[in-house]
Amino acid sequence: MNTVNINGVEFAPLPGVSYRHNYGHIVADIAAKKVDELSVYRALMLNDLWFLLYFGMGYAVANHPFWISACREVEDGPGDFTLDIWAREHGKSSIITKGETIQFVLNNPEKSTGIFSYIKPLAKKFLFEIKETFATNRFLKACFPDVIWENCEKESPLWALDEGIVLRRRTNMAEPNISAWGLTEGMPIGMHFDRRIYDDISTQDMAKSMDVMDAVKMNFDSSQNIGKEGGHHRVIGTYYHHADPLIYIRDKKTPEGMRKYLLRRKPATHDGTATGRPIYLSQKRLDDLKGDQTFNFQQLLDPTPLADQRLNPGFMVRVERKEIPDDLYRVMLIDQAGDLDSNKGGAGDCWAVGVIGVEKRTDDIGQCNVYIEDLWITPSSESEAIEQIVRMYLRGGMVQRLGVEKVGQTTTHLHIASALKAHGRHVSFEDKTDVGVLLRPAGRTKRKLIESALSWPLNNGKIHYSSDVPNAYMERLRLEMSNFPFWHDDGINMLAYLYDVIKDCYFPSEVEDREEDRWVEKNMYKAVNSRVGY
Repeated sequence: MNTVNINGVEFAPLPGVSYRHNYGHIVADIAAKKVDELSVYRALMLNDLWFLLYFGMGYAVANHPFWISACREVEDGPGDFTLDIWAREHGKSSIITKGETIQFVLNNPEKSTGIFSYIKPLAKKFLFEIKETFATNRFLKACFPDVIWENCEKESPLWALDEGIVLRRRTNMAEPNISAWGLTEGMPIGMHFDRRIYDDISTQDMAKSMDVMDAVKMNFDSSQNIGKEGGHHRVIGTYYHHADPLIYIRDKKTPEGMRKYLLRRKPATHDGTATGRPIYLSQKRLDDLKGDQTFNFQQLLDPTPLADQRLNPGFMVRVERKEIPDDLYRVMLIDQAGDLDSNKGGAGDCWAVGVIGVEKRTDDIGQCNVYIEDLWITPSSESEAIEQIVRMYLRGGMVQRLGVEKVGQTTTHLHIASALKAHGRHVSFEDKTDVGVLLRPAGRTKRKLIESALSWPLNNGKIHYSSDVPNAYMERLRLEMSNFPFWHDDGINMLAYLYDVIKDCYFPSEVEDREEDRWVEKNMYKAVNSRVGY
């Protein structure tokens, strides 16, 4: 078929691609006066999302098999409880947040849409493009004079990014036709939306703080109450973290145990791997992105693919407290953060304190079984942290070594020693023979320290944890391992220092134990034989 022109947009159908309509035939029918031009284009924009995007809104990139298929999937699929996780630059916001929102208003000028992002300025960026489309797009105005104002700025009763925009409608509702909101600021009061779009509720910045992510999850749940009976909503985004709000939404269940949301996951490659074939981006563009630390979660939709995972938390072994051996070499380790006031707490840097028991024998290559018996990882002021350290030390039993990370000129170790002394425990950090030991990276990067210390024992099932350890702290430790080296590392840094503390300790090996057992058995046999006269 020859190239056709609609609204000044050139179109040549791609070979082998199934479009919803034969646009060449439609143009021919219009030219032959068989149908009314504006009526046909109006009907197409109301019912053909791809047509609206490509011809109505001028998205030239939309004439691509990926966009055509994605538009068909969105409009033919369910309109409610959908979760679209697509790679960056793959058009999810253009297709759903902008294009489908415009289509919804054109079909339903008496109904409302609320766009929700992590913070309101992000949602306003989506609203800005929609607002400008309505204000400047002559093609849309010609097809929908009953919905779009001729001069939106002057004629509309409300036309602002902060409050929202109102198109032509007969009813006087509290809600604008389209408005923008933030889940962590400026949530609407007294409004109920027919349609809610959640886009950019997870970002790279917010993924730095567990507290912020938890707040977004809670506010997302709360925002369900500003929908209405018969309304619907969609969630759109890209993963940034193993515990971000999109994972939380993905895993929501109905009372019957079924998934609440239909997940439409579209990584940048056909098989979701870095070596896979690109589904939309050029191979060159994809290769250029592969060098970025964000490639895994923005393009492959996985913050830490298993192939790249250096510390797999699944290899930690949970044991009941009663199963932990009694005769352990017990070490208490402290990775200090800044004081809560200077650290601001929200950055996610935590104090990490652990009581670790070490089995007093090694395997064939010199590794011990270790047991996390007590754990505490949380933002805290120094005074609160020291109180917690004292409590853990006192309930930890016989602690042979107390290791405190030495950061710059800090004197935290002296404050800890003073606090323990007030409880009758005397700990000194003066020399290597003392219970106290100062922990330093000794020229190693934190990444090198952690990876070299933990990889082998973790991957070989040497790291255990007690069933008594609070799950919240174990979950934090797992998250640090899963996201290493791209996230916070307070707990795993503390755990890595264990191997500095015990490196000079002598624990007999299992081989030595077996040889000793054989020597004892052999000599007992000789002694018995000599007594019976053999």
